[in-house]
Amino acid sequence: MNLDQPNILRKLAAASALLAAIRRTGSFSAAGADLGQTQSTVSHKVQALERAIGFQLFERTTRQVSPTLKGQIICEAAQASVDALYEALNRVDHLNTAQETVLTLSSSLAMKWLVPAMTRAQERGLQISFQISDALSDIGAAGQPQVAIRFGVGPYPGLHAELLTKCHIFSVRSTSGRSLSGATAAHPARLLRDSRAESDGTALGWEDYLSKADLTVPSFETGAEFERSDLALQAAVAGLGHALGRTLLTETDIGGGLLVVDGPAVPVAGRYWLVTTAEHAGTQSYAQVAAWLKSEVEHSDKILRSHLAR
Repeated sequence: MNLDQPNILRKLAAASALLAAIRRTGSFSAAGADLGQTQSTVSHKVQALERAIGFQLFERTTRQVSPTLKGQIICEAAQASVDALYEALNRVDHLNTAQETVLTLSSSLAMKWLVPAMTRAQERGLQISFQISDALSDIGAAGQPQVAIRFGVGPYPGLHAELLTKCHIFSVRSTSGRSLSGATAAHPARLLRDSRAESDGTALGWEDYLSKADLTVPSFETGAEFERSDLALQAAVAGLGHALGRTLLTETDIGGGLLVVDGPAVPVAGRYWLVTTAEHAGTQSYAQVAAWLKSEVEHSDKILRSHLAR
């Protein structure tokens, strides 16, 4: 190893753009024009670099400049360095100017909360596309979603996560359905079950909810079981029974007169988190999307509070 290699590496790194330009144009004068330097300046820089590294980089003729065998190896490395810097600059520029944000979230959250809110995103000038997924492993990978909304206890190590909102559950039914307190042996309340929410530890089943809410139902029976919250809620809209509503999943239907809150709100361990990479978290595009999502949380909260108070 050359004892002066660190100094040589610094000189080569400083000259990488110049070497790449000479290799690309085949001329000191053309390379100088690309870099805003004179032919004489380029020639002197190359000569100084050759003296420092101890071998000739280019063969010069009156008509062209071509790399020597050793010069070809150095120039290829210089070009790779310049290409990497261009790619890095493009990535940085994309972070700040990206027109579209890819948002990954559960199907229930998309259908029941954010699809109805897309007009307000458009009014803010946002371009957002959805991908349905509950996985976080692909966040930040090339071509993969930039931002995720996740429901869980959090946080998410290795990623930037901020709390969107805490979560409560409450009984809901269709506007034409009987209230829980009005159930009778002849007309028992039919309790629709969300099997995924009950089994993943983030929410509550009916037994826990009734106990924590201190609700007594005179007569009830188990209704259909669903693996997705939006399906259970849609069944309630259709009048098939009572479902356990959840923060953000029910406010659109409640505000639209499709569902009625029929029990107090009970907090659960699961929360809604906005998750992205540390790199993307500092961009303007992320800040704009986060501001929109937080405004939608406030919008939903106002709807729910007004109906819980009745």
